[in-house]
Amino acid sequence: MKSIKIFLIVISPFVAASAFAQQKGTGFIGVSGGISLPIGNWGKVSTATSLTSFNGTVNDASGYANVGGFGALEGAWFFSAHFGFGGMFKYGTYNLHGMDSLSYGYEKSFDVDTTRLTHTTYKIWSVMPGLYYHLSIAQHLSLTARALVGIADASTPNITVTIEDGGVFDPPAIQYSASKIAFAFDAGAGLNYALQKGISVNLRIDYFYTKPDFTLKNSPRNNNAGREVREYDQSLASANVSLGLAYAFGKK
Repeated sequence: MKSIKIFLIVISPFVAASAFAQQKGTGFIGVSGGISLPIGNWGKVSTATSLTSFNGTVNDASGYANVGGFGALEGAWFFSAHFGFGGMFKYGTYNLHGMDSLSYGYEKSFDVDTTRLTHTTYKIWSVMPGLYYHLSIAQHLSLTARALVGIADASTPNITVTIEDGGVFDPPAIQYSASKIAFAFDAGAGLNYALQKGISVNLRIDYFYTKPDFTLKNSPRNNNAGREVREYDQSLASANVSLGLAYAFGKK
């Protein structure tokens, strides 16, 4: 039942745009993909020194998110010469960086010979309806801006630290993956170039924001030391650049 509800939420903006288009007006539907640059603490890396603690654990505001990639599907129906209603579904993943510092911080805190760190990735999907603005600049060139508000489902990476000391392996320190649905918004603009009737390519820049309050579970550990994050309440914001292909219907 949950998967059906999510599917209906995802397709609803595009169904609405298609239904309106059959009545009158103009619109488009398109696909795009690009790179995403994490902003703020989410993309920061802490030093091994700041993560080292021998008595008590260390909370860490850094998210270690590296440059990510995403794909998106969007569509809109224009109810006037310039303004329209539409929506976007987007899915992206973000690998981690700064793992040498993170691993070494555990190694120093646990006072062991070797630590090895493995991890998964951040994953974010979002569905956001909103307003679109279109302006023709030249015969084949136009500008499209959007302001969207909706929800995002974000999940944190699973981080596993393998601990070896004197040839003996201790139980690993694991920060388990967590997921949360939260409010999200996206705002941006881009240029569209018409290749032929109904088909255009577009280059866009946008800003994405969501702030899920994650509750993180950690495995039991032998030493009450080092980095241990139980809550992560930081914004997952990013600046995105995308290249896409769109099909326009109606006359503009």
